[in-house]
Amino acid sequence: MGTATRFDDKLSSYYRNIMYMGTLVEQYLIDVTRAFSECDRDAARELIEVDIKIDEMQVSLEQESVMLLLLQSPVARDLRKIITSIKVLANLERIGDYGVHLAKLTVKGDPSLFTRFIPRIADMARNGASMIRDSLTAYIEDDQELAVATAGRDEHIDALKKDIIRELILLQPANENEMRQIYRYISICKDLERLGDHITTICEWVLFTVNGKIVDLNRARSVGE
Repeated sequence: MGTATRFDDKLSSYYRNIMYMGTLVEQYLIDVTRAFSECDRDAARELIEVDIKIDEMQVSLEQESVMLLLLQSPVARDLRKIITSIKVLANLERIGDYGVHLAKLTVKGDPSLFTRFIPRIADMARNGASMIRDSLTAYIEDDQELAVATAGRDEHIDALKKDIIRELILLQPANENEMRQIYRYISICKDLERLGDHITTICEWVLFTVNGKIVDLNRARSVGE
């Protein structure tokens, strides 16, 4: 087996592992959202520990990224793809952290307070999970059109966040417990908005892989409006 073939095999295995991590993060967010929607504190407690596996996988794959860069000296498209992969890993790890935040809110929060917000916050999270899947498909297939379209869906998460927070700040809490619950909901809405931003960043790096240019998709979208 030639050197080039061995390198291609290493890259294929490396990319598969990144996709596996992405699938774990997507499923993690789905599971956390289900626990939040069902006010299942026991499930949420167990899910808090799952994020450790995601963090460990990120560290391992980042180390592999460095080895590929140092020992294989990739050029052109392969080099850009590995750089993009490092960015994908970092953003996936942050997305996992936001899942942990939602799990902790489920454990600490009072599910009897302001229950009407639960389905809409869950909708934000489910939209994020769906965007993770499509951003990873765009990453592995170098699909610019899918990357741009996926980033565009962040607008829906942003709109949900604005609407929910607008309603939350207009509430008049009767006691400290209600005030804490309002704060928790506002905090998780901001986290889920940032989650969407991290997915948009993944999509931007997909474009870098394909054409070598880093495009601010949020800015490009606002200019086009």
